[in-house]
Formats: sequence, C-alpha cells, structure tokens
Amino acid sequence: MDFNGMALRDTKESPMRDILHKTTAILQGRGKVITLREHAEEKECVTDVRKNFIYVATEALSEEKESIPRVHIKKSFDSVSRDEKFAFRVKGYFYVNHSRRLMKVDYCHTLRINLHWKVKATSPKKTVTMA
Repeated sequence: MDFNGMALRDTKESPMRDILHKTTAILQGRGKVITLREHAEEKECVTDVRKNFIYVATEALSEEKESIPRVHIKKSFDSVSRDEKFAFRVKGYFYVNHSRRLMKVDYCHTLRINLHWKVKATSPKKTVTMA
C-alpha cells in the first residue's frame, strides 16, 4: 500500500493523531528525501514530530578513511510559553557497490520534537518530616 504524500489518522491510540509520509527524489535521481511528520493532540500537550532522512549518492574513485558520524543534539524549554523543543541530527557517509561501481552515500538523519504543554507543570507537593 502506498501512502506517499497521504495523511493518515490513527484512531486506536489517539483520536487526534495525524501522520504524513513523503518520499522525494532529488538531484536527478542521485538522492532521496524521506519525510515523516506526526501531529498529536493529547489532554496534557500537543506534540509535533518531524523525521527527515536524506541520502545522496556520488561515484567514488576509492574509499576514504572511515570517519565517525557527526551527532548534534539541542534541547530547549521555554517556561513562559510552555514549549519544549528537542533536535537530533546525525551526518555521515558509507560506501556501497552498485553495478561494479563504488558509490559514496552521504546521509543526514534529523529528528525534531516540539511539545506544547497545555497546563503549567508543577512539581508534586513534598511531605516534610521534622525530627
């Protein structure tokens, strides 16, 4: 079943959950972008999740020394607007053999989560014991 570019609604877990899946070819077929978006409204918060997977293939003459993927993480919380944001990105490359040719595939995977808390979160009351 092909859900490319189609919004889906999941009624089992959450009645207000939308999912969008989209696959796009880029650079004359040398690359692909896969995007997943999810929007959910719950009693406590509104959640937006975006996942992007980008792959670009180029012909390589020889393999370079293998490097460690670069990882970037960012998190923020705004207590006034009650918005919480989280971003995670991994960039790197790998090699594949395709039709007797060595191909270098660069990739970038991104995960972004935005939460908007509807009610102000407070810490639970603590009991105090005095001796």
